Amino acid sequence: MSNTWETILSSPTPKAWIEKALDSLEILLIDHAHCEKKAATTAISLIHKYPHFNLAKSLSPLAREELLHFEQVLRIMNKLGFKYKNLKSGKYAKTLYDSCSSKEPERLKDTFIVCSLIEARSCERFHALIPHLPPMLKNFYSKLYEAEARHCDLYLDLYTTTYNEDWSQRLSHISAIESDFINKKDNLFRFHSGL
Repeated sequence: MSNTWETILSSPTPKAWIEKALDSLEILLIDHAHCEKKAATTAISLIHKYPHFNLAKSLSPLAREELLHFEQVLRIMNKLGFKYKNLKSGKYAKTLYDSCSSKEPERLKDTFIVCSLIEARSCERFHALIPHLPPMLKNFYSKLYEAEARHCDLYLDLYTTTYNEDWSQRLSHISAIESDFINKKDNLFRFHSGL
């Protein structure tokens, strides 16, 4: 199992977020469902926007897996008596995407890094929550943890194969922004929120 996610994140999730998550399981799961749906949408959007890179080979299976996870979260919610609904989006993903270059090819390079960081943070948060969760959620998040680790690697592999260059220099800037966000006060609790 790859542990790339551990090396690309600049800081761990603060304990205060974990405590809030355990007290807010319904919002956590609703927002998690939205995250899986958005991850599928992002993959499809990249296939559409950059057809010349043949991203479909990697991202079409990823989009299907993200939608499967979306459905699985909905089933877990149903078992727990939680209702799926729309939520106001947090600012995490927007903050990261706003840090991307506006010019190509740098924009796609940064997008691959942002996608990888989002997957890495998801993986890290699953990992942090697993010891504290009831058995049903513990088993579920243990399986998702492995998938998120693969997705993190996939986006970095796409960077390398598409551009034949190392991603670490571009990563450090965006990873610092990501770390700053999750360590700041955040008035809106979400799966990827700050404190």
